[in-house]
Amino acid sequence: MKKSLFIFLVLLTISHASIASNWNSGSTSIIAQQDPGGPATNYRTDGGIPAEIPENARPNDATISLYEDGRREFFSVWKSRGNLYTIEPKGNAEQFKHSQNLNSETLKRQLSKGYILSYLFYDNGELKYDGLPQAGRFSQDIDDETLFYTHSTGKSIISYITGHAICEGFIDSINHNIDWPLMQETLYQGQPLIDLLNMRAGDKHTVDERASRVMGSKNHHRDIDHISISELLRGTERKGNDLFYNNVLTDIIASYIAFRAGDNYTQLLDRVFQDKIKIQNQVHFELHRQTGPKTHAEYGKLQTRASYSFMITRKDLLRVAVAMMQDYQAHTCVGKYLRTVQAQAKKWPKYRPSGERSSLWMHNYAKKYGAQFYFDFHRMKDRNIFGTEGYNGQNMLIDMDNSRIVVTQSAATAWDQRTYVLNVIKDGKLPK
Repeated sequence: MKKSLFIFLVLLTISHASIASNWNSGSTSIIAQQDPGGPATNYRTDGGIPAEIPENARPNDATISLYEDGRREFFSVWKSRGNLYTIEPKGNAEQFKHSQNLNSETLKRQLSKGYILSYLFYDNGELKYDGLPQAGRFSQDIDDETLFYTHSTGKSIISYITGHAICEGFIDSINHNIDWPLMQETLYQGQPLIDLLNMRAGDKHTVDERASRVMGSKNHHRDIDHISISELLRGTERKGNDLFYNNVLTDIIASYIAFRAGDNYTQLLDRVFQDKIKIQNQVHFELHRQTGPKTHAEYGKLQTRASYSFMITRKDLLRVAVAMMQDYQAHTCVGKYLRTVQAQAKKWPKYRPSGERSSLWMHNYAKKYGAQFYFDFHRMKDRNIFGTEGYNGQNMLIDMDNSRIVVTQSAATAWDQRTYVLNVIKDGKLPK
């Protein structure tokens, strides 16, 4: 959803929004809600479940409630239809050491009438700010059991799982050439895995301009399985190696990991989420609908249905970030994977830290991108910082050097990423 044309159109629609662009200005302005006390607005016109607010919207609390309720309904419906894969907790979750929240009037205001729905600041082994909207603000309170979409932050989770798949021997290395019967006659066969991870697979001509539909299909790519996608891609060839950020490719990586792990895929995910991350609540990911012919040998298998679209609770997402950080710092096998892909990250073309509305998106401050992570952030040169960014502000920023993490979930793209995320990691201090 972050392809250039789409972002350009989004920016044109939010001319009423205003954010200061000076990095050091300390601006903490909250973009005003539209009709703060008014009725809920349903932006969907197709009768579907209202589960994700458009990026150009500035919703009031009633609208946020409508979409929060819609997201819960989406989870319930998709689970009942068999379209979610669930990873159960093992009961070994480690509780965070928690001090009294640091004082931040800016964060208090944001959580009382802004768009951030969860704010976690972890610093050197301690949770120093654990922020939620006040009870009663929405139709249902947000708490530690509320499931959030990861959106594109899930891409980074797939990369982390890939590191485990390599370390457990299911894949040789990041330079492993894709060898997958399902995609044998497509542009992906024979490509090095690192090119897929880096979004440099030469597949721009196979995906539509909004990066979520495969050529020849009118459906969202998750509304068809990878059997159907492989048929649509039959005969395609790679064209160049320019970066093309898209959503289809990471689902292909996710399903390729399922193929390589085979019957051990469930155990692989359990080892990642239960034994390494030590989740406290269920984690789910959305499955592709089954659309290929039932006679196909792979019909219904996870290698045809896996995705990066996770549903996870706020503190379990923080646990993901902590696990990544600990692997990196301990130079474990997976930590070496993270260091290797960091070293091979390449120029990110959307670096624009001084734009008028750059602070709406974290990726505007990254100079490099690699293996589904953002690196080399503005005014943090030579620091080992990993960034993830999901639609409407589902983000992680991890400072590997200083053991500092910020994790956010939010309802809308309408708050200053510098103030609440980047500056906090840079300086180790919350906004006043």
